[in-house]
Amino acid sequence: MFGPDLLVAPILHEGAWHRDVYLPQGIDWINAWTDQVISGGQWIKASAPLERIPLYLKKGTSLPIRFDRGH
Repeated sequence: MFGPDLLVAPILHEGAWHRDVYLPQGIDWINAWTDQVISGGQWIKASAPLERIPLYLKKGTSLPIRFDRGH
């Protein structure tokens, strides 16, 4: 966790392209890159290409540094 609303899951092993990530229960999580809503309380396999660190936001949280995809 990076603060109370942000879960950052960087790759820790050379050559890995994904990792297992536990999303804490009791809230839905949003994939910050795809806007996919994922229920908490489960393990997921997070894709992690070189250009993108897996990043999840608690539902209802905004990320003010994120660019609007519509522009």
